[in-house]
Amino acid sequence: MVSNYLYKCKQNGVFENIKGLWIGNYEHESGIELEKIVMDVLENEYNFPIIKSNNFGHGLLKTVIPIGAKARIDTNAKDKIKLLEECVI
Repeated sequence: MVSNYLYKCKQNGVFENIKGLWIGNYEHESGIELEKIVMDVLENEYNFPIIKSNNFGHGLLKTVIPIGAKARIDTNAKDKIKLLEECVI
C-alpha cells in the first residue's frame, strides 16, 4: 500500500532530505487520489514543491524520469521541470 511506503519514508527522514517530490499516476482501489494520500502523510510539515504528472506511473503514456539527475522544479514556470545535467549517453 502506497501510504505505508510513504509513512516509512517519513519515519526514515526521507522527506527531510529532498527538495521536491514528483508523483505519477496511481489509482487506489478505494478511489482515493494519490495527491490526497501524499498530503495526508506529509501533513503540511514540509516545504518543497510537489509535481503530479499523469504520464508518470502506471498509465498507458509514460514520461522517462531520470533518477538521480539534478533538476530544477519550479511549479510557477511554464516548463515546471528543467534537467540541469545530461542523464542519457
